[in-house]
Amino acid sequence: MRVVLGVTFLLHGLAKYQEGVGVIQDRFLNYNIPYADYVAIGVIFVEVLGGVFMIIGFTTRFIAALFTIIMIGAITFVKFDLGFLQGYELDVILMAMSLCLLIAGSRFLALDNFFVDRKKKK
Repeated sequence: MRVVLGVTFLLHGLAKYQEGVGVIQDRFLNYNIPYADYVAIGVIFVEVLGGVFMIIGFTTRFIAALFTIIMIGAITFVKFDLGFLQGYELDVILMAMSLCLLIAGSRFLALDNFFVDRKKKK
């Protein structure tokens, strides 16, 4: 789940970057997102770097929290008026995956295992 979520966000972030930061900033302005210039840069940065971090399992819970915030913003400002079907159903799925990783973390082949000291069961 962690790898699928990371790849999905990474590809979306790379697509935004290739489209151009200015184009994304204008799009965010049209969606009436507060501080759209800064939010656009932040979203691209989090999606690309966070996607890579999620794939390798580095700071999984922190990145999952950021992904959740991005999805809440996408649903609220962009897709809510479209309704669930053909609207924000994918965003809900990505948010649910992020929340699952936020709560449970990830131990399977994750770099977090090298930085978190876990107590062994007796």
